[in-house]
Amino acid sequence: MKKKLVLSLGSNLGNRYAYIYQAIQAINEAFDTISAVSQYYETPPWGDLNQSRFINIALILETDIPVLQCFTKLQAIEAELGRTKTRKWGPRCIDIDILFYDLEIISTPELTIPHPHIHERAFVLAPLCDLMPRFLHPTHDHTVAQLLHIITNDTQHFTP
Repeated sequence: MKKKLVLSLGSNLGNRYAYIYQAIQAINEAFDTISAVSQYYETPPWGDLNQSRFINIALILETDIPVLQCFTKLQAIEAELGRTKTRKWGPRCIDIDILFYDLEIISTPELTIPHPHIHERAFVLAPLCDLMPRFLHPTHDHTVAQLLHIITNDTQHFTP
C-alpha cells in the first residue's frame, strides 16, 4: 500500500532555484513518480542567522518504499547535488527533510518523523499550506494551517 511521503526542500547557496529544481527531478526519478510541489518561498535562515536567505518548497509523493529506504535515497540525492555538512543549521546547496510519512510516528537514531521542528518553522509550514492546509499533525493536534497561524510567517513568495 502506498504511503504519502511529505518533504521539505531548501537551498541558500549558488543558484538556489537550480538546486531545488534538480532535486525535484532527482526525487521524481528515484521514486518513479511525479510529485506535487508547492509554490517557492524565500525565507530568512533559521538557527544559524549569519547566512544567505533560503528558497524553500514542500513536495508530496506516494510511495510503497519503506521510510528508511526513502531516507537513504534522499541522502544520496543530496550528496549527488553536492551537499556537504559543514555545521548545524549552516548554509547548504540542498537540504531535503522528511516531514511526514503518512501519519506514522517514527523515532530512530537517524530519523524522527514527524520532523520535530515543523511547528516552529514558517519556511516549512507556508509551503505545506499550499499542498495540505487541512492535514492534522499527528502529534500536535493542529492542522498545518493552524500551526502556521500560531507563529510569525516571515516567508515571501519567490518567482523563479
